[in-house]
Amino acid sequence: MSHWITVYSFPISKDLSALFRFIQRYQLPLRITEEGNQQALLTTDSGIAELLKPLLQDWERGLVDLDRVQLTPAEPETHSQQVEAEQSPGEKKPVRPSFLPSFPLDKTPISLLLIALCFFGWFLHSNNLSAPFLIYPDNNSGHPFSQSSLMWHLEKGEIWRLWTPAIINLSFQHALFNALAIWIFGRPVEARGGPIIFSVLVLLGGVVANLSQYAWKPEVIFAGMSGVVYTLIGFALVVQRWQPAWRDIPPGIITLSVVWMILCAIGVITYLTGIRIANAAHFGGFFAGLLIALVYCIAGGARKFNSYPAST
Repeated sequence: MSHWITVYSFPISKDLSALFRFIQRYQLPLRITEEGNQQALLTTDSGIAELLKPLLQDWERGLVDLDRVQLTPAEPETHSQQVEAEQSPGEKKPVRPSFLPSFPLDKTPISLLLIALCFFGWFLHSNNLSAPFLIYPDNNSGHPFSQSSLMWHLEKGEIWRLWTPAIINLSFQHALFNALAIWIFGRPVEARGGPIIFSVLVLLGGVVANLSQYAWKPEVIFAGMSGVVYTLIGFALVVQRWQPAWRDIPPGIITLSVVWMILCAIGVITYLTGIRIANAAHFGGFFAGLLIALVYCIAGGARKFNSYPAST
């Protein structure tokens, strides 16, 4: 028995039915025994032990559904990089974890609310009901801030207008694009980081994005969730540098999003599509996300994002 390695230990009361199904589904070289007051998961492969431990930690915390975790065939690699099945001729080829995060919906309620608000905002705009949520354009940008349209809103107590332009989406495609972005960037951040840091990102990032856009072009009306999305992108960029193992959001998507932001800023996207883009909101949200993430990581919050690597 000395060649068996303990991968993870669970309380004696923990229901391991999903883990049994996971092991059987992929014919993994694992066994479960009872040792003292614990249920121990054992393996003979140190590579699989290293790969599975973070996954099992997330499963125990309720962040992962093992019945929905996917494994894909791997090309031949070193023994420590593969999860090899104990097999005889004719059995399955070696597999390597390709973990596609599947967070329970109750772990990401704010993200789901934001997605719903994207389409609600499009409904408001398409029915000419969006005026109470927008910052009125300031046609005379030369006068002092005390006489600006934004100050007029604030003096009337309409504080919500600092954030609510993020709700309004100017077309169905606009709403769909932002909703998909929240699904990709928002849910992993909320599920890992928790509702407090996610709320800070959404609320503070949205305000900074809107104020940035208003300061840049106060004479133009603006709307959309993209400033919040870029806050999440900036946050994810820093956290992935702090916790390189965190791959719920593929790094390539983050890089592509930053490139898109730059292409929008230099006018390429507007030239090709004719669509005007709130570039200042993108940059304001992005830098807000970077700053929040830096403070968060220095304070030790990045440990919540110590996760298994996802497939690329």
